[in-house]
Amino acid sequence: MNNYSYKIHYVYESLSLLNVLVEPAPYFKPHMDKSAVDYDIIPGPREEKFVELLQRIEDDAREEFADDIDDIKSYYALEDKISYSFASMLLLHDSVCPAMNDIPENISIKDYQKYIKDISEESYNKYFYQLISRAGKNASDNDDAEYTGICDIIDAIYEMDIADSDKLKLQQLYIHRSEHISKLFTILTRAAKVLKRYEKKLEEFGKDTIDYAKKDAKDEPYVDYVMKKMAYSSSGFNSSNDCYITISYLNCMKVSLSFKGDDFKTARPIAQIGAIYSDNLTYDKIMIKRTSITQDKALTILKLLSDKSKLEILQLTRDEAYYGAQLANKIGLTTATISHHTSALFEQSLLQIEKVDSKIFYKQNQDTIKSLIKYLEDTLLK
Repeated sequence: MNNYSYKIHYVYESLSLLNVLVEPAPYFKPHMDKSAVDYDIIPGPREEKFVELLQRIEDDAREEFADDIDDIKSYYALEDKISYSFASMLLLHDSVCPAMNDIPENISIKDYQKYIKDISEESYNKYFYQLISRAGKNASDNDDAEYTGICDIIDAIYEMDIADSDKLKLQQLYIHRSEHISKLFTILTRAAKVLKRYEKKLEEFGKDTIDYAKKDAKDEPYVDYVMKKMAYSSSGFNSSNDCYITISYLNCMKVSLSFKGDDFKTARPIAQIGAIYSDNLTYDKIMIKRTSITQDKALTILKLLSDKSKLEILQLTRDEAYYGAQLANKIGLTTATISHHTSALFEQSLLQIEKVDSKIFYKQNQDTIKSLIKYLEDTLLK
């Protein structure tokens, strides 16, 4: 069954809003103009109105936090961009973190603060270690070992693929984490108040996007629909589990799918779709460009391929599809590490996914690789 919700998820959206504030102002209008060029799309009146709304939210937030921008930057502005901000690390807020399995999707900031406060120190350290290990210079070396003590966390921070100054900063944030977590929740609460002013207007766009999604997916389980759109799977992806579909407002062009739970057979699929989508700006207009290469995408892919394990996964899946446990055995990593690598490769369309019974199989997406090679030839060779 498809369970749609247009309600704002304030923890996620507030973290996203703070992330916008460390970018040059204004953020939303230039960002969406660039996306329109990258994806060769012409925004319609609805899309223009939505971007104008996002820009007003950004402007209000910048005014609200005019005297606090340095504090926000201390949690978000890294010299080297990685998948997680210091804020999300300290709050254990990432879909791959096991801590998220116990948290309701629409949890309030107040309840989320209580959840973090009530986590035992041992559990917090273990979850924190898992998150920062995935950002290591060679995640395969860091992520396989079980957490045994504080020294593991310090070592994992040292191995992160970030500037030395950011490593020192993160160590200090971790050591004084109680103080910083409390400060972060105060900031998040203020960001949520900014969003609250626009709740009705945002959710109207969310309702419109859900209407489009229902019409486009028809009676098909939404998890099947998203997987076909994102993975180009020829065999389809059949799931009998209920799928919870929520709207991403500030990351308005997002389309993602994750599974909540440790056991894939019983895990609950969760889809997130950007509020920008409608009958005028469809998924297909964006997805058809997933294998196209821009300069930003080329840089992202080349950075991914600098990791030995990710490169090995692409080499292994060139001629044959493998599921996670098979890749783990062949490369000598844990399935958790493989999941991290395959998610990153899939996000950049370097892998395709197919499901057989209860197993997800990965196969190299040669269209993206060929597009990358052509891009490099066109830009670097005569």
